[in-house]
Amino acid sequence: MKTATQPVSAELNGLRISIDSESGGLLSLEYDGVTMLRRAPGSASLLDAAYPGYGFEPLRLGTRYSKGARVTKTDGAVEIAWDALGMSRDFKPKGSVSATVRMRAAEDGRSIILTASIKNESEIAIPQVLFPDFEGLLPFSGKDQTELHTCGCVMKPFVELELPEDDGWWYAGRKNWTELKWGAYDKTMSARWLDLGSLSGGISLFPKVWSWGELTTSGTAATERVLLHLSQLDGALRLMCEHQVTIAPGGAWTSPEYVLTPHRHGWAKGIEPFRAWIQENVRRPHPLPSHLRQSLGFRTVWLAQQYVKADPAGSSVVWRFSDLPGLAKECRDHGLCELVLWVWQPWEIPDQPSPELGTLEEFEQALAECRALGVNVSLFISVMTMLNPLPEKYGLNDNKEDWGYHTDLVPMLRPYYGKASRGSFAVQSHPGWQNDITKSLLRMVERGWTSICWDQAMHASAEPNLETVFAAVRAAASAKDPDATFSGENLNNIDLDSRWLDYTWDWALFVDSLDWRALVNAYATPRFNVNVGNSPKVVKRLFVDHLFMNILPSKPEGVNGSARIVEYPELSRALKTCAALHAKFRPYLEEGLLVGDCVLAKPCDEARINGYVHGSRVLILVLNTSADARSIRFGCDMTPWIEGASNGCRIIPYDETGAARPARVESRGVWTETTGVLAPNEIALYEISAQR
Repeated sequence: MKTATQPVSAELNGLRISIDSESGGLLSLEYDGVTMLRRAPGSASLLDAAYPGYGFEPLRLGTRYSKGARVTKTDGAVEIAWDALGMSRDFKPKGSVSATVRMRAAEDGRSIILTASIKNESEIAIPQVLFPDFEGLLPFSGKDQTELHTCGCVMKPFVELELPEDDGWWYAGRKNWTELKWGAYDKTMSARWLDLGSLSGGISLFPKVWSWGELTTSGTAATERVLLHLSQLDGALRLMCEHQVTIAPGGAWTSPEYVLTPHRHGWAKGIEPFRAWIQENVRRPHPLPSHLRQSLGFRTVWLAQQYVKADPAGSSVVWRFSDLPGLAKECRDHGLCELVLWVWQPWEIPDQPSPELGTLEEFEQALAECRALGVNVSLFISVMTMLNPLPEKYGLNDNKEDWGYHTDLVPMLRPYYGKASRGSFAVQSHPGWQNDITKSLLRMVERGWTSICWDQAMHASAEPNLETVFAAVRAAASAKDPDATFSGENLNNIDLDSRWLDYTWDWALFVDSLDWRALVNAYATPRFNVNVGNSPKVVKRLFVDHLFMNILPSKPEGVNGSARIVEYPELSRALKTCAALHAKFRPYLEEGLLVGDCVLAKPCDEARINGYVHGSRVLILVLNTSADARSIRFGCDMTPWIEGASNGCRIIPYDETGAARPARVESRGVWTETTGVLAPNEIALYEISAQR
């Protein structure tokens, strides 16, 4: 018979859990001999909620303030129940808020499912819930090596959230707090998955929430933020999943199922249940056109600047329709399969080419010549931002949108005095807007202009919505041309875009802190773009990370895509090098699985190293990211990825030209490899299989 002070211990799918029998908070999480979370009784958490009543708005309810929890163990599950959650301040309760948290072993034999339910029998509404609320996460692989991976970034929270000795920030805004927001345009958390750990192991977490999930009163996703706080007292990390829900007096709430997966090895092992969950839910009505899997990316050109119709000098024209075949040939020569045209038509008329750029006959002849060269042409349209006076037709005139740009404006983007580019953002459920836009796009399809790039895919939950338009247009385009593509700017819902978009056209730039490898691993579609101006370094980095390049070199002081690729010889060489490697190793890159640096036995700071698993083989790409020529020494671990690797591996090295060097055999699945001397930004490759 346990005493009131004894913790309750349980083991679910190998995860050892210790629970405070008094408060119901998590005291520890341990897996494979590693303690990942530790908390003292009285400060352990699991569930927390805002309770802004009694005249004290900061009031909280939660596990850490509670007593009298009932912890029940059954076969493969643990339940924690509170008749009344405790409050952070001593007020006389006006009713009670009861709660239950359940943990059970998942059927996959490796994960834990966590759910919470709350019943509000008090007089005060609850406007926010934090669940799971993991307080006391430890730097179990060391402060420098314990990383937080998301589908968009990688950070070292135990280093980056540590405050300097002399911190002058306002106490409520100190930088030991941060947030990761699902669907934000900065793409730091493009999907609802994260992993805390290292190459040795860690824990992954995601909610079983597809698309919007539960909605707020404003119609947005209620489950969208993860909050992080690094304690100044003990250096432990608190990770909180926020639910912006309102539980009214007399109401109840149940959380989505959270999947917690402890794992050995790197994040690519932890993400496996999430990838399976995504695959169950995507259900694309139209397959990804094959040419998009045989390419490094696409090319974007601005045919003209805005105001081209009103420019008497005609200098706002950048390219004419007659230039398109030459641009398409350049695409083909550099491994690019698609040409995206901006400003090819008057802004408000998406199914008519601009006469300033050539005749309709010249336009259609140019499209036919591009197709004959093996390069598809996609037409960029922007119909979500409607310019005046068009919004009045749909009952709008707020002038909140202003996206004017021209090299003669000061500043070149959105000057305060600009009026010609002002307008309103479409209400996508408006029946008139739905009808007009759908008819216009179907006219494009009927003319044979079947590939479309959609600006501002800002999804809304209320129907009709963008999916209503996309479904009609994609069905018609695919029926007319099975190779028709549909791309767009991913703004707020990657789950819906994974169903409709073939690739993204986002204003995404290469930044060291951003890391989309987990996103590429989990989502087969859309292919995720990153923009490239003229940098060969960025081309190589995007190639090894398998990101879809949007090539848009510009003339000095010119608009995007105003230069030819060959005007930048180093850019041209890098693209041709990567295109040749892509063609040679396409089965790995296009049919295999990107597992990133999880093929390593330990981190390698001198290089970007990625592994691609294809069946019983692995391809490793090593990019020298240092500023000096050097040999790269790195440790390989094939045991998680190749069956039988522990008995030895056969290795074929390749240089950047794709030429093979003599094969050799390693007697174990873990060994240390050393490249030849690589120039800065040079790639080496290794094809690895089990030794039979």
